[in-house]
Amino acid sequence: MMETNQLGWGAFVAIGLRKQGLSRYQRGRESDILALPAVFVDVDNADEATLHRLQTIQPRPSCITFTGGGYHAYWWLDEPLSDMKLARNILRGLQRMAGGDALSVVNSLRLPGSRNSKPQRDNAFCYIVEQQNNYYSATAFEHLLPRPTKKLTPQRTRQPIRQHRAGNTLNPALLQVVSDHLLHMGYVGRGDWLSGHCLYPHQHQHDDRHPSFGFNTRTGYGNCFRCGSILLKDICLTLGIQPADYGGLYI
Repeated sequence: MMETNQLGWGAFVAIGLRKQGLSRYQRGRESDILALPAVFVDVDNADEATLHRLQTIQPRPSCITFTGGGYHAYWWLDEPLSDMKLARNILRGLQRMAGGDALSVVNSLRLPGSRNSKPQRDNAFCYIVEQQNNYYSATAFEHLLPRPTKKLTPQRTRQPIRQHRAGNTLNPALLQVVSDHLLHMGYVGRGDWLSGHCLYPHQHQHDDRHPSFGFNTRTGYGNCFRCGSILLKDICLTLGIQPADYGGLYI
């Protein structure tokens, strides 16, 4: 593999354990995945802020690698995960926390010790940044999963739900943290709104293939054409942001 990599071919490792019968260059589909021994994220940004964000995700990554254009992070599992629906939800939750690319259980990631063969990467060397060898159960990622007990429904009225308590206003520092997090996830700003994929794709027929969600940076409301209005406290919970860490929800 390394000899081929020196000839200009990329070197990748498949994370998911595959069924027998696939040829050397077949990645396969989700139905060909038996289990995942690790969950992972891919962030195409090589700055120090990205590395720091990965290092502070809870639970802490078992391993972080530099890819020549960004970072991969892995969380080793104490038992291979065969529930692909749960695996997809964990990958989406980690993606939101890391501000990374959307990945599937089928993805292969760049191999440490190889060279990044993309023309714009200047043959950068891929290497392990840190390795903790922490092993986790699937329950360690429960805080990243969609909450099944509360189903959001579209609001049929044009009058928004009141988010402010009497005599209080939303914490601007918290609004900024949420806005920055969404921007890292690839949301696009226009005026007071940040637009992107819905934070609750499991409630969409096709995982919100055509982005339908917006966050208002001034009022703290989220709005989705399918899910309706979403309060700031619920958005924080979904993103893994603790309002108390920034002075609370209100000032």
